[in-house]
Amino acid sequence: MSYAVGLKSFHVAELMSDEKGAGTTYDEVQELSEAISAQIEPQVASGSLYGDDSVVDTASKFNSATVTINTTRLPAKDEAILLGRKVEPDGTIGSKGTAPYLAFGYEVTMSDGSSEYWWLYKGRFQEPSRTNNTGNDSVEYSTPTIVGTFIRRKSDGEWKRNGADGNDGFNAGDTWFDEVYEPTAGDGTT
Repeated sequence: MSYAVGLKSFHVAELMSDEKGAGTTYDEVQELSEAISAQIEPQVASGSLYGDDSVVDTASKFNSATVTINTTRLPAKDEAILLGRKVEPDGTIGSKGTAPYLAFGYEVTMSDGSSEYWWLYKGRFQEPSRTNNTGNDSVEYSTPTIVGTFIRRKSDGEWKRNGADGNDGFNAGDTWFDEVYEPTAGDGTT
């Protein structure tokens, strides 16, 4: 048995089109600054049907997922990608812009040396949270946190895809971040 022990390789790609029956396309995959943490919190609605004084059925459905990521830093180029802003010729970045829908990918390292690979397919990030402290007798790093909301794609209803080294038939780890992973016909995932 293997357990999650690490996290690395934050990547994003802008969602270019997502139409029911027409498929989904993404722009080029771009790597973000070094990963510190990723928290995925699905928002699920659930209900129970009661009959004859007991629960006779239950159902649940995925609504969205709140995704909170923490990176070592958030340089202007990453903020521009995540929030739809422009880095000006003088190297500054303003507050105007509309966050695009993005795919977000990452790698979870496991205790046996293998990895799990993830893509969340359609989400928008919000203004990052930053805390900075004055210097003192010890060294304290300040790192940004940014939150996004991910939803299902229109094209196929998917919101995530993951694979792991050692899973029967999974061999995409070496190319996982070359582009946003999409299953192909006949690979047993469609």
